Amino acid sequence: MLLKINKTQIQNYLTIRYDPSISNPNLASWVDFKPQSSDPSGKISEKLLVNSIKNSIPDTQTPISISLSSGIDSSICLALLRKCFPKRKIFAICGVFEDGFDESIEAKKIADTFSAEFKILQMNSIFTNMPEIISITKRPRWNTYNHLISKEARKNTNMLITGDGADELFGGYVFRYKKFLQLLKSKDNWMEKTKKYLECHNRDWVPDQNKMFDKSIRFNWNKIYNIFKTYFQNKLDPITQVMLADFNGKLLFDFMPTGKSISNHYKIKNIPIFLDDSVMSFAQKLPLSQKFDEKNTKGKLVLRMISKRLGIKHIDEKKGFSPSLLFDWKKNGKSICQSFLLDKNSNIYAKNLINFDWVLMAFDKVEYDGDIRYLNRLISILALEIWIRLFITHEIKNSKKLL
Repeated sequence: MLLKINKTQIQNYLTIRYDPSISNPNLASWVDFKPQSSDPSGKISEKLLVNSIKNSIPDTQTPISISLSSGIDSSICLALLRKCFPKRKIFAICGVFEDGFDESIEAKKIADTFSAEFKILQMNSIFTNMPEIISITKRPRWNTYNHLISKEARKNTNMLITGDGADELFGGYVFRYKKFLQLLKSKDNWMEKTKKYLECHNRDWVPDQNKMFDKSIRFNWNKIYNIFKTYFQNKLDPITQVMLADFNGKLLFDFMPTGKSISNHYKIKNIPIFLDDSVMSFAQKLPLSQKFDEKNTKGKLVLRMISKRLGIKHIDEKKGFSPSLLFDWKKNGKSICQSFLLDKNSNIYAKNLINFDWVLMAFDKVEYDGDIRYLNRLISILALEIWIRLFITHEIKNSKKLL
């Protein structure tokens, strides 16, 4: 595959974490999120999810794997799998990072409830196999460590069930909705809403974002804002606008293509049951009152009804498989980033993409302030340099270990 440096894509990847210029047939309009359906009991949604499973998985005795956290999405996936296939062998895999939030204790209880064989997967440092994971997605991105779940699942089966899409469709990003409402003013236009939405994604960029890029990339915030214009210039409720932006953003251009790349690489069928066409079109049109309870700061109200009916005991706070970035940085990442990013001969500087002086300042921000936003940017710049060495200059191979 012939790849080349696209400076607009680099600007997007380092600011919003994905590139929205790629054509996507699932792109939604604001009309798609206009409330037209209703499911207060969750019974319709449950039936659609069951149909999604039955339409995606052949009724054989072939084992199935599932990525299982202790949250509501994957728990519902497992419960419905067991409902559809009472005697089938199911492998439940829970990833755990060193010093990260450990969901495995609660996840095992859920696995036991629904008679799934449980496996704890100790996740390596995000820096160890960065060339490999970048080569899989062919994008300058680092937070695709969930490929290890697929790799483990492939040992037992050729099917992996995930809960991808549930947050975007059923209202799972409660922390984002809460922050957005705190920032929102009644007379905000689309531009102000966009800025406040991006503030709810502020780990993807930094206040001096324009200084991060060097002279060959003419960074312009207005170009970024215009990506979100149609999502916030319509008649939807502001929180539904956020849901539309979430769906048309990281889900379509980050999570879904990443999942496809990983499944293709490991030759495993990735089955995100929430992303079935019927489930998506129905869930998009659910009223906000059945997704998010602003007063009690609760999301996924329809899924909660399903979960209660199925007897699932999940944790309430959203966690997922996430590394402890500062811990990993101090133990492993700092020295790796120094070797790549403090070398003035690195491609990101030779090609005038990244400002070396800004990188020096960012190292200080992380070292002395523990600033997670600048740490995220440094890791993303490292991913960019490795991507260039893999696909542009061919200096390194995807098998190279950084640790």
